[in-house]
Amino acid sequence: MLKIGLGIFALVTGSACIAQTQIPELKLVVLQPLDRPNIVAEKAILDQAFARAGMRYALTYNPPERAMIAFKEGHFDGDINRVGSFNQSYAEAIRVEPHIQGGFFFAIGASSSTVPKAWADLTPHRIAYVRGYRAIELRTAAVAAREVTYSEEACLKMAETRRVDWCILGSDRSTEWPLQAAYADRLTGYMFDSVKVYIWLGPQHKEAATKLSKALREMERSGALQKGMAPFRLAE
Repeated sequence: MLKIGLGIFALVTGSACIAQTQIPELKLVVLQPLDRPNIVAEKAILDQAFARAGMRYALTYNPPERAMIAFKEGHFDGDINRVGSFNQSYAEAIRVEPHIQGGFFFAIGASSSTVPKAWADLTPHRIAYVRGYRAIELRTAAVAAREVTYSEEACLKMAETRRVDWCILGSDRSTEWPLQAAYADRLTGYMFDSVKVYIWLGPQHKEAATKLSKALREMERSGALQKGMAPFRLAE
């Protein structure tokens, strides 16, 4: 009877140990509002991928600069919407393959003269961009006349009033720039670059990154990832 009791005790305590080693819910941040169409689509993909991986997550919106700082300081376990070179800002972060969507960069201005076709073309111009978009900040380091704004609308207003030549914004679609419907009668946007966008996790989450990557690769092989993120995913 004692042996049976000890066996049951060992089984219970062993199960408890297994439960304790499970990956806790990951707190994720995103730099775009949760009701944006691309984020709604990405959340649906995350729901499937996390379920496949046997993990849970919670998603919170923060503006770009705040999201990056909070992630680096450990207030969040990951950021779901950063370009492939994000490790230039956070060297220890883990990039989860494959890419989740695309990022499309637009130069938006009141004049159509000298339209930029590459980042280097922006060097002689006055530009503005939104604080916290490190991909834009790093790629325009050679531009001497740069203004930093706190919102996409503030950036566009600077271009509208010609305080800058170009407002540089990232978009989730190659065919449309942010707030285009409100400003298309006064400004023109030109898409001049595109990049892959990834989920990034903190350095303490190697196991979670491996599991999530495996789930996403399975979804990519089946076509579920491409279907779920169309038209936001950059094609290979």
